[in-house]
Amino acid sequence: MNKLPSQYILTIKPAEYLKQGLSHCGVYSVKAILSAFGKDDKDHPKEYHTNWVGKNLFSFATGEKYYDNIFKSHGLKAKTQSAGHLPSEEKLDLLRILLSKNTPVMIRIGNGYLTNKYNSVLGKFIPHWITLWGYDESEKIFFVYDSGLPLKHWDKSLPVGNTVRTYREVLRDWNFGKWQPWCWNTSFKNNLYTAILN
Repeated sequence: MNKLPSQYILTIKPAEYLKQGLSHCGVYSVKAILSAFGKDDKDHPKEYHTNWVGKNLFSFATGEKYYDNIFKSHGLKAKTQSAGHLPSEEKLDLLRILLSKNTPVMIRIGNGYLTNKYNSVLGKFIPHWITLWGYDESEKIFFVYDSGLPLKHWDKSLPVGNTVRTYREVLRDWNFGKWQPWCWNTSFKNNLYTAILN
């Protein structure tokens, strides 16, 4: 494997960062990625949903390949899979390798960040999609766009994204659980990510 750069920030970035409501984090992430590639053609992220349930209700029940198909319909090849079988350092390597190809990565986390303080209880029960836009090995951080983070906690000084998360925080949040008992989608796996392969 080639040696990765110690810092990598994508040369592409979303046209804008939007704040979501209670749901639809996945399509907020999709809109951000599509806009970075110049392929965003919807006014509101909810318009990217492919069914009535997604557009009008909570979108927790989307299957693993749901976002792959949305990207495909806009000319981007994407693959959603789990990194749950990898040890922690290899998970971090995977994310850094994908980012170093100048492509953002969507990851499904347990969302404990309804404020700027982490809530470990919420982090075990609330599935949430965020996107990664770069990393800095010296600081052990990822540059993140988190559409669920309250606006007052956004860091507008960043070169990309609206916040940073440490490697340790990403590993903790990314491994929030294989299945949530209140969710009917049994395909949920831990360490789920969607990589753009173009």
